[in-house]
Amino acid sequence: MPNYLDETVFEEHIAKYLAESELYNQRSPRDFDIEHLCDREMFERFLRAQPEVWAKLQRNVPGAEVDTVIAEYNKFLNRGDSILNILLKGLPVYGAKVKFVQFKPVLGGTQTAAYRLYEQNRFSVVRQMRYSTDAADCGNELDLCILINGIPIITCELKNENTGQNFVNGIEQYRTKRNSQNRMLRNCLVHFVMDNSLVFMTAVLRDEKTRFLPFNKDTTNPPVDGDYPTCYMWKEIFQADSLLDIIQNFIKRIKDDDGKYIIIFPRYHQLRAVRLLRALAAEEGPGHNYLVQHSAGSGKTKSMAWLAHQLSNLTKEDNTPVFDSIIMVTDRIVLNRNMAEDVVAFETQPGTVKDVRKGSKNLADAINEHYRIIISTVQKFADAP
Repeated sequence: MPNYLDETVFEEHIAKYLAESELYNQRSPRDFDIEHLCDREMFERFLRAQPEVWAKLQRNVPGAEVDTVIAEYNKFLNRGDSILNILLKGLPVYGAKVKFVQFKPVLGGTQTAAYRLYEQNRFSVVRQMRYSTDAADCGNELDLCILINGIPIITCELKNENTGQNFVNGIEQYRTKRNSQNRMLRNCLVHFVMDNSLVFMTAVLRDEKTRFLPFNKDTTNPPVDGDYPTCYMWKEIFQADSLLDIIQNFIKRIKDDDGKYIIIFPRYHQLRAVRLLRALAAEEGPGHNYLVQHSAGSGKTKSMAWLAHQLSNLTKEDNTPVFDSIIMVTDRIVLNRNMAEDVVAFETQPGTVKDVRKGSKNLADAINEHYRIIISTVQKFADAP
């Protein structure tokens, strides 16, 4: 059983578990290049695992392959774009389409080039990581960071309740002792605060205005025999396949009400609900009923948006879709509007979503034209031909 009285042991316990997990290793803070925002060795390792890309870079920029890609990666971030876009789409560099991560292929088996590259992914856990050379944050350390193929994506502040601190102190650190405009902090996908019992997260740091949301299994996390109540974080959420799924299917970059881009990261109950329904739909196919219970203000429209998009992309072994269309029906116009806005905002392929707010004939046309996702109100079905 872990030593509950020692914060260092809490940190070591998490790092050791992750380092021994599939597609993981543990790296030193010295391995991280703060200026270029990467662990160069791990970055180069994954770059070399792409033989066609590496060969093209060798022809076009011989001897400067890694430096060239790292420079392009930093130039991309300096323009104000997102690490999420780089992970999802890669980057064109001197005629080569460089991948920064390989998501787990759904079809094709384990002998494909895509699956072999997926096996070359390496998540790195780093303890006490320095992340800034700027005066504001110089010398500051983050308790735990997670990188994918050398690229930082997650930061964590850890607190042990038995040393007189808890998640409140961690939240205060992010709000008052971390510069939200720091280059690494503003580019990471999510920031967690975790103590022995509770977890909170934010995807957007705004100094003292930063809003942290709970990321717990329930109002409180149940006790776990021989481990911390928050152990689901490193045993489930931070596992490689889980994080790859979150990056590929859940994290969204959208514009807020002020027109600024923000990252949307799922809360635990949203992630659990969508994953469970996705698995049931894949196993049982169409024609079954399920009930999801979300409390008021818990983000049900975003849960529906994630679910709609993932069900629309669900395929059988022969690569045919499980569902011809996903039809989202509400009985309230306001909810319909909110739901439509979230579903459209989560759209990655233009033309996937059809929002039918007026006209029963428009609804019939949308169904006949096989739109992947159709949003409407129940009243239109009464008169639809």
